Amino acid sequence: MPDSIPHEALARAVRAAFGADARITATKPLYGDASSRRYVRLGLAGATVPPTSVAMLLGTGRFPLGSDEIGGTRPRDDELSFVNVARYLAAHDFAVPAIHADASQADDLVLVEDVGDTTLWAAASASPVEVPALFGAAVDLLAALQVAALRDPDPTCHGFQRRFDARLARWELEHFVEHGIETRHGRPLPANERAALLAALDGVTVPFAEGPFVLAHRDFMAWNLHVQEGRLRLIDFQDALLAPDAYDLGALLTDRTTATLVDPALESQLIARFDAARAAAGMPCPEGLVERYRRCALQRALKVIGRFHYLELVQGKSGYLAYLPGVYAVARRLIATLPEGAGMRAVLAQHVPELS
Repeated sequence: MPDSIPHEALARAVRAAFGADARITATKPLYGDASSRRYVRLGLAGATVPPTSVAMLLGTGRFPLGSDEIGGTRPRDDELSFVNVARYLAAHDFAVPAIHADASQADDLVLVEDVGDTTLWAAASASPVEVPALFGAAVDLLAALQVAALRDPDPTCHGFQRRFDARLARWELEHFVEHGIETRHGRPLPANERAALLAALDGVTVPFAEGPFVLAHRDFMAWNLHVQEGRLRLIDFQDALLAPDAYDLGALLTDRTTATLVDPALESQLIARFDAARAAAGMPCPEGLVERYRRCALQRALKVIGRFHYLELVQGKSGYLAYLPGVYAVARRLIATLPEGAGMRAVLAQHVPELS
C-alpha cells in the first residue's frame, strides 16, 4: 500500500512559505531514491506563489547505521543537513533549489523549489550530440565547487564536519562483502576467506587515507543534476562531506549507465578538463589524479554492489538487482586498470563470478 501524503502538514508549509491565501491544487508523488525520503510535486494557487513546488518528506524510519552516518563527527540534530548544506552552496552562487519552507522539525518535511524533471542523464540521452557539452558543464561545476570550498571552508557547514576517510571506505567494502557476497549467497564467509578478500581490496582505500580532501557532494551523478533553462541545478547534496578530490568525478563518469553515453575517449577528455579547470582557478590537483580516480570509482562501484543487494534482499526494495550488470561492468573495467588488478580479480572471482 502506498505511503499516505500528509496533506495538512503540506498545507501548513505552503501557507508558511507563500501566505495565508496560498493553497494546494494538486499532488503528484515523484520517483524517490534509495533512502527513506519521498518527494511530492505540489500544484499551487494564490496571489504570489509559483505554479509548483516540491515537498521532500523525510519519513520517520531510517535504515540501520549507514556509511553516511559514520563519516566523522555527527552534525548537530537541530538542523537538517539538506538545509545546512544548501545554505552554504547558495551563498557561493551554486544553483541549488531554493528552500521555501523548512518544516523538518515540526512536520518532517521541507518545501523546495521545483527544478523540473529533466536530469542531466535524460538530457544527454535525448540528444547524444550534446553529451560532451553537458558532461563538460558538469565537470566544470564540480571543479568550481571544489575551488569555492578550498577558498572558503566553513566549519558550520555539515559538509566540512564529516570526512570520507579510510575507515569509512573500509566500512563500505565490508558492506560489499556482507551483502554483495554473504547475503547474496545466503551464508557467511569463513573468517580467513573474508580477511583475504578484504586484504585484496586494501589498495582501493589508499586515496581515502592520503587525500587530498575536498568538499564532495558524495553522489555527484547524472541523476542528481537537473537541466533547467540552460543551466545545471544541483540536488540531493545532504550527504556532502570531505572526500578525495577524485571521488565525485568518479561518481559522475562511472555510474552504472554512464558508459552508454561517455566512452573511454570522452572519459579521458573530461578528466583532463576537470584537472585543467582546477589549475586555471589556481587550485591545481596534486599529481596522481587518474590513479585516485580509478581507485575511488572502484571503491564506489563495490559499495553499490553491496548496497543494491542490501536494498533488495534485506530491505525488500525491488528492482535494484536489475541495475547490477552495469555496475559489474564498471568494476571489471576499473580492476583491469590497477597494477594489482590481476590478483584482486582472482580473489574476487571466487565469490563474485561477474567480476572475473
